[in-house]
Amino acid sequence: MSDELAFALEESARLAAETVEALNRGDAEAVARLQREADSAWKMAQRLGKSRARRPTLSKLPSMRERVVEAVTQLSVPCSPKLIAAYCEARTGEPFDLRAISSLRRDEQRSWKSGSRREIYLVPALEGPWLVSARGRFALSHWPLALRIIGPLSPRMHHLRVSLRVLDEYEHSRANADRRARMGKLLAEYARSVPGAMTTAWTSREDIEEGRVRAALNSEIEFLEAEDNNWRRREAERAARTLDEVQQLWGGVMPHVVTRR
Repeated sequence: MSDELAFALEESARLAAETVEALNRGDAEAVARLQREADSAWKMAQRLGKSRARRPTLSKLPSMRERVVEAVTQLSVPCSPKLIAAYCEARTGEPFDLRAISSLRRDEQRSWKSGSRREIYLVPALEGPWLVSARGRFALSHWPLALRIIGPLSPRMHHLRVSLRVLDEYEHSRANADRRARMGKLLAEYARSVPGAMTTAWTSREDIEEGRVRAALNSEIEFLEAEDNNWRRREAERAARTLDEVQQLWGGVMPHVVTRR
């Protein structure tokens, strides 16, 4: 079931699991936020399920668009084409043509403007503080505004979140040696920049200590998360007040700077 319904169900399950983890560590703020996001993902899955039930199922390989939506859904942060390609190739072992992604965002916007409404659109992330479309960063239209906004600390937080996701995939791939090797290589590339994650900067994928990597990632996330969340939440509130529906999805207009001669 490699379609938008599968992605929405997986997202709902992931958010529910993260809510339980936040509850267990006593993080009330994270519990409230994750509950809202889990409810949103579950409602999306219900709508997609009803829509799917009304049409016959066709057996086909996932399209490029479906592969990108799946990757962004699983990584749960705004993603660059390079990251999407690397993650997809590591996860499936199938080649991913970066050039095919370049027109996707334009195609999505044309589809939206044509009135052919989809449940999920690939949209640009919004770059603060101007709230304009961020170049080379894919997000999903049903995400809350705060999740689609990029702040000063967001690139680092995205790196850490992606590293955690890759670590999860690495741990769950023990039964598939080829996939585990690919995921281990990607994990080593991402974890090298995280203090304390690797024994040395040259640690290979064969020598990855999973517990050490996870502890280092969680430590830095804990240090940065509150400030990043607060910044993006404030900007999301401003975006909801100042941007119309189109701009909230596709980005606002960069202000003109007028200078005197």
